[in-house]
Amino acid sequence: GGVGKTTLVAHVYNAIKTDFDACAWITVSHSYEANDLLRQIVEEFRKNDRKKEFPKDDDVTDYRSLVETIRRYLEKKRYVLVLDDVWSVNVWFDSKDAFFGGKLGRIIFTSRIYEVALLASEAQMINLQPLQNHYAWDLFCKEAFWKNENRDCPPELQYWANKFVEKCNGFPLAF
Repeated sequence: GGVGKTTLVAHVYNAIKTDFDACAWITVSHSYEANDLLRQIVEEFRKNDRKKEFPKDDDVTDYRSLVETIRRYLEKKRYVLVLDDVWSVNVWFDSKDAFFGGKLGRIIFTSRIYEVALLASEAQMINLQPLQNHYAWDLFCKEAFWKNENRDCPPELQYWANKFVEKCNGFPLAF
């Protein structure tokens, strides 16, 4: 982790979510339960429902009813769903029935697990890499020396700053 997957997708999601009729962002627990995941999806779509069209089925708890609630709501809507920090392909297999009805949706996964990324076609997969050294240095200086006019590293700190940037191995979250 730490290469910027969630940050990148958050920027994209915030830029595009108003172009869709429905949107939801779910951070998936490492040890999720299918019903809990579907319940979270229901709650997020309900919370973000600008037109207040989401059904008021508060007592829906079983798998089949949760799937049907999501399907009915999304049936003719353009939607975007982000499933962030997915650790298992089973997340998709446990939830896909809720989304097969509509062709208008977009589902975005973030994951450090290659098998999860393979759920997308290769053309839709983005494999983020750590920053190259000079980009890591630029980012570090921008963040660490934001009070300096040029955002340059002072000469007396250059040695230790370089050591720090090397230790971070190009992972921006470490800064």
